Amino acid sequence: MKLSKIFSVIIICIFVLQNCTIPESRKQYCPEGGCFLEKRENPNERYSDEGTELTDKGQLESLETLDEFPYPAKSPSFIKEGEVPRPKKIFSSQGSENVEVRRLGEIYWIYIEALPSKSWPLIKDYLSDYDYVLLNDDPLAGKITAEKTSKFFLTLEHGIKNNSSEIYLLDAENKSMELDYFEDLAAYISENLPGYEGNSIAAQGLNLNKKARIVYVKKEIGIEFRLPFDRTWSALSRAVDKADLKIADRNRDLRYIQIKLEDEQQGFLRGLFPGQNNDEVEADYELIFTESEGNTILEFKKLSDVEFSVDELVDMINESLS
Repeated sequence: MKLSKIFSVIIICIFVLQNCTIPESRKQYCPEGGCFLEKRENPNERYSDEGTELTDKGQLESLETLDEFPYPAKSPSFIKEGEVPRPKKIFSSQGSENVEVRRLGEIYWIYIEALPSKSWPLIKDYLSDYDYVLLNDDPLAGKITAEKTSKFFLTLEHGIKNNSSEIYLLDAENKSMELDYFEDLAAYISENLPGYEGNSIAAQGLNLNKKARIVYVKKEIGIEFRLPFDRTWSALSRAVDKADLKIADRNRDLRYIQIKLEDEQQGFLRGLFPGQNNDEVEADYELIFTESEGNTILEFKKLSDVEFSVDELVDMINESLS
């Protein structure tokens, strides 16, 4: 009985509220006899009486306007009409699956021509086959802590060349392990790498952390290395020698390498016109090294009128970097 009374009260309240609301299609009309609602025939019809125009009396003219988000200026295009831009350069990989132990000063590392995601399971297999105790492994960071006769710390990184890896072994004092450790691991990887189909999904992120990339310095092509100067100098010196480029001069203290191109590298047209051969020119290109926030920038400066372009020289060095 009580519930039925409450329900009746709610229904009455809803009915009263619905009748008290004024639809937008009605306007209030109040003659002398009293106010009542007048319904318009067309609810969408605009009112005929417009309000008075708003005047600011000159108050807005004194306001200061700031253009915080201007339209960017239209920069000139350096690409000729109808010219297709060159594709972005990437660092080459020959896929030879080469494995080497390298040294720079007192630091050793293992160079592998395979992606880190492929090198990671090979390292884990080596530790398992040779009865190492795996204390910790982090494939996202490429870190492994293992122990046998002594504890050591392994770091796996992407190399300079595309599709390459580098392995570092450090002891508890953060120094490189003995050479025997590097040679044993390198021999195991070299033996098992050909035809190896293993690939770690967890270590896929290491494939993106490349140590070299093409950049533009003062609108000219260059190479940025995520390496200190000493390591970059060593890698470039090895690449120049491997590419059979003639070094006219080099100075480690002043951080440059000057290259003299051979006749076959200077182009067919230069051979047809001996008068254009600049034999008196000591160097055709200068490679300049600059450090920036722990990285090293390599610039290419042209010193002669040789027809051999900067892009061609970068391609030659690119093929030989490792």
